[in-house]
Amino acid sequence: MNIVFKKEIEDISASYDLLEDSLENLKNKILQEYIPDCSKNGQVEEIQNALQIFEKVKSHMNELANLKGSYKEMFGGYIINNNQEEDNEEIEEENEKDIKDVADRTTWKKENENIRIETARPDGSSSYPNIIPIHIFEEIVRTIIDQFVRYNKDYIKTSTISSLLNDKIIQETNYKKSPKTLVYSVIKILIKENILENKDNYKRMYVLKQSPEYILKWLEGI
Repeated sequence: MNIVFKKEIEDISASYDLLEDSLENLKNKILQEYIPDCSKNGQVEEIQNALQIFEKVKSHMNELANLKGSYKEMFGGYIINNNQEEDNEEIEEENEKDIKDVADRTTWKKENENIRIETARPDGSSSYPNIIPIHIFEEIVRTIIDQFVRYNKDYIKTSTISSLLNDKIIQETNYKKSPKTLVYSVIKILIKENILENKDNYKRMYVLKQSPEYILKWLEGI
């Protein structure tokens, strides 16, 4: 039965992740943008209203976390844990605070219809490659841009993009058991090319450094 319902169960789990990201984004916008703007304009009543909304969002996020935990407890046994088969070193990379250092150790080039990405290990002893079809590379970059433009996100996370492109990556690449690894490899390149950067004091959150128009032109030139 786990194979029959696996896709639907995983899609629902990904939806929880996306909703969690959206609520976090709303919370940050209220706290970091809207309230400071109201403060500059002396809009005391608007600040009070915004704080009420902020508290409601926090409360809803707590409820969502409990519901998400309950869902995973209930259906986790039906999901094959693909993440266990990812390269452990790459998972550890993303947990590093200074992802810029990881990006600096990464090189990339176009090879026929693929993008070859190689990251040297910290001691320089060796490197490990990721080979990505160029159309998937482009799809990942365009999906990242779309999150900022269409959905007005302040930041993106690897998990969000891999959730959105999970089926496509599984169907059209060799990363059938580790779509997140492929997305993270592309993010390393975007950091190296000064297109994304790590959000201040946050791990695994990335913000734009260039305009969408600049990125699309860069993408066309690959």
